Amino acid sequence: MRGNHRGSVPVLLLATALWLTACAGAGTSDVKNDSSGGTPKTTDEPVEMVFAQLTGNFSEESFMQLYGNKIKAKFPNITIKYIVLKNEQHLKELLSIKQPFDIVIGSIGTTPSYLLASELQTDISDQIKLQKYDLNRLEPTSVEIQRQMANGGIYGLPISTSSAALYYNKDIFDRFGIPYPKDGMKWDELYDLAKRMTRNEDGVQYKGLTMSFNHMMLMNQSGAISVDPKTNKANFTNETFKQAFENLARFYQIPGNGVPNNKYALAGQTDPFYKDKTAAMIMTTSGSGSSLFKDAVNWDVVQIPFLSDKPGVGPQSYPGYMYMTKLTKNREMAFKVLAYATSDEWQLDSIKTGNGPILKDPGIMKNFGVDVPALKGKNIQSLYPKKFADPTPKGKYQNIADVEMLNALNDVLSGTDVNTALKQAAERVNKKIEEQGS
Repeated sequence: MRGNHRGSVPVLLLATALWLTACAGAGTSDVKNDSSGGTPKTTDEPVEMVFAQLTGNFSEESFMQLYGNKIKAKFPNITIKYIVLKNEQHLKELLSIKQPFDIVIGSIGTTPSYLLASELQTDISDQIKLQKYDLNRLEPTSVEIQRQMANGGIYGLPISTSSAALYYNKDIFDRFGIPYPKDGMKWDELYDLAKRMTRNEDGVQYKGLTMSFNHMMLMNQSGAISVDPKTNKANFTNETFKQAFENLARFYQIPGNGVPNNKYALAGQTDPFYKDKTAAMIMTTSGSGSSLFKDAVNWDVVQIPFLSDKPGVGPQSYPGYMYMTKLTKNREMAFKVLAYATSDEWQLDSIKTGNGPILKDPGIMKNFGVDVPALKGKNIQSLYPKKFADPTPKGKYQNIADVEMLNALNDVLSGTDVNTALKQAAERVNKKIEEQGS
């Protein structure tokens, strides 16, 4: 799953995550400063730290504006080196030539294909204990995601979060004389509304609803898991997964609301809403595409619908994490950077510019987006649910599952029955996992 970053800093930052590779039992006592066997640098000695963003082509300028300048101001002894990663393969190539990384940043969506696939993660539990860091300050599901991934440990600290929300184009609703979506809807209500808004008028095909299918499944409210973390087998034929899949797939089956050329990924879903202005609604991450809002679309936002058996439970949190890696030679200093990114000082500044809060204090949302003109007068309280759904495990094979899930979606929309499509997709996932494991 890719972020939606561009060359300039977006108005609302999609949550990004810092990832570190786990070295079992690693602690400060066995980390060497260099190959000659020196001891780690103290936190006030000059040190170079190498950073990377786990999103293709995230520029150094954007990195410094969002993170680097704050780190330099807080820790003047740190010299920052930033490496632009083109893609997952580029990271692997750099690691093959022994390029070190101290800290990496990325979303929960980029974690499996970058951090875990490259085995850069490291359990930071030793530093949490050593530096007496209080995890109870943090939104609990963002911590639970790490616990699941690290088998009880923690690889990184959340620095922002996103979730999912339902944006709508007020002008299209006004044109058709249909009331706007509202908070507290059930999924069937949204489905009926999408059918009413899907129509061809004056030669223009209007879509009732478009969405980022992968993100919506990653953040599903029902607890559907793509890959069983215990067996490393696809979970597509599980009834809970099937129900979550069908709940979203049915929107594409509304006549006139399909996706041409199988463009189910985020980029292919955003144009009808932001650019063409022919989609009445879009379900996507809480900050996705917000740099395009400005005055281009007369928009507002409401909550994602609730499941009938889980009233009041929104989608899952979609955090961005900051991770130290197993390659760092200064665990203590690296952790201080992570801890600072979760401090009240950093978070208040981040929240004012439209990044989702990761602190547990519910009052912090009153500062959300106050420095963003495009958010003034909008229903911004609905960008983040009052209660996140329980997080589902997302391991190193998540990217494989995501690809085959979209293939299954295409098969269903091409006429294959859902049971067959999901069974065949599961078989392909299992085969790829076996091949990768061997």
